[in-house]
Amino acid sequence: MVNKTFTKTVGGRTWHYSHSIGHHVGPNGFANPCPVVHGPDNLLYVGNTGLTENHKGPNPILNPRITKLTIEQEPLAQFGYGDLVWPQGLAVDTSGNIYCSDAHGHFVIVYDSEGNMLDRWGQKGSGQGEFKAPSGLSFDKDGSLWVVDSGNHRVQKFTVDGKYISEWGSHGSAPGKLDQPWGITIDKRGDVYVVDWGNNRVQKFTQDGTYIMTFGSDIDDGGQLSRPSDVAVDSEGDVYVVDWGNNRVQVYYSDGDIITGLYGDAHVFSESAQEVMDTNADYQQAFRRVTPHDLVQLGLFERPRGIAIDEADRIVVTDCIRGRLQVYVKDKEHVPPQFNL
Repeated sequence: MVNKTFTKTVGGRTWHYSHSIGHHVGPNGFANPCPVVHGPDNLLYVGNTGLTENHKGPNPILNPRITKLTIEQEPLAQFGYGDLVWPQGLAVDTSGNIYCSDAHGHFVIVYDSEGNMLDRWGQKGSGQGEFKAPSGLSFDKDGSLWVVDSGNHRVQKFTVDGKYISEWGSHGSAPGKLDQPWGITIDKRGDVYVVDWGNNRVQKFTQDGTYIMTFGSDIDDGGQLSRPSDVAVDSEGDVYVVDWGNNRVQVYYSDGDIITGLYGDAHVFSESAQEVMDTNADYQQAFRRVTPHDLVQLGLFERPRGIAIDEADRIVVTDCIRGRLQVYVKDKEHVPPQFNL
């Protein structure tokens, strides 16, 4: 169900705010949600980096893990406890298996859809198939897995069972160079978008690493970015960049011109957050002190980190510090009103 109370129309596109999912901690909550990926049958998988200092506290809800749920807010499972320290990338293959990169452990780990570990590969280093803080993951149409090797300023390509295929990228700030790249996605044509975190931009490449173009910059021109963290492309080719440092998602036309920004619209509690509020008198008392201005501010993104878009153009953003997901839907059938002059 889409909540059309919060609707934005810009450049012939319309986005409806749908709903938020989750809340900070609790049995059905999140602990610093970062990467997110759509799975089959309306499933979502979310990587939580955790809230405990040593990542192995006595309360497992605070520890790093992967959360499995539906986009309709039904919690299904939590897994990866003890396996993960800093999950930073997620991808799902055609069999429904989940691939997760761990930037602390310098590996990629694989689970089946029930959360059973199937495989783990990679080690710290700069050689072929080695990693230094791997982050974003994405599958191409041929089933190869692309891994952003952030600390080595490159992108590596693997088979589904972890066999090294190829790589490209090197450190720098010139077009085509990378500085601590982070997120990645691959569009329908097979072009590769890499979030160039240290250079405040997203770069588009062919699959052999040939530079095509840049989205965003650190120049204040409306399309600027500050420490971007993730990227996704919708069914119409519009490019969405999680602008972590500016607490928003920037949306660009395919030619790189800016369309608009999404800033967060979670002005109504998620189902699980409402359940917590209804059963906790202390929370209810605290909420009575919230002003209308505060309520608006609480609905905005605070350090958004990950983004995922499915074939229906349902846009899911991990709102990391707020401990929730925010969901938008792009309305491809929207017809702007006609005016007679």
